[in-house]
Amino acid sequence: MSNAAQQQNIFLITGTIQGGKTSYLIELAELLRKRGLSVGGFLAPGTFESGERSGFKLKNILSGVEIPMASTKETAGWFKYRRFWFNPDAFIQGMEWIRKIMPDEPQVVVIDEVGPMELEGSGWSEILEFLSSTSVPVQLWSVREKLIEEVIQRWDIPDSRIIQIDEVEVNQAARKIAESLV
Repeated sequence: MSNAAQQQNIFLITGTIQGGKTSYLIELAELLRKRGLSVGGFLAPGTFESGERSGFKLKNILSGVEIPMASTKETAGWFKYRRFWFNPDAFIQGMEWIRKIMPDEPQVVVIDEVGPMELEGSGWSEILEFLSSTSVPVQLWSVREKLIEEVIQRWDIPDSRIIQIDEVEVNQAARKIAESLV
């Protein structure tokens, strides 16, 4: 097991694409806050046009500030990855948000989401490496179901830390995470 996995509790919040992972994380973060835990990080809620996913926003959990992160429409200055165009400033901002909360020693940091980009060493991979060198007790990463095995192998995460959103009630997940801190 890697030092990061030994020292920290990394929980993988998993489900299908557009299966409700971000909504689950929103509720989970709120329940953890109600238990008195400090929660920081970011979410990536989807945007939709005519019922189809058209992009993502990046949302700071603490401040509620949102910035455009990805779009299916070509956007000047953004880079293309698969079917989306990504805002490079969103990745810079996300990293800044994480670094900014570290002096306050958050108990839980949320990263929405860890996917193909991170497995290839880009996207949020810099943040994941940074977090592995910190003393953050709990990290919550959202991960698509079909990528779970690759993420487990890449970051050496125990199976017991997988939370399948269709099988684990959010209250039960909050309890499991809170108990990991004692």
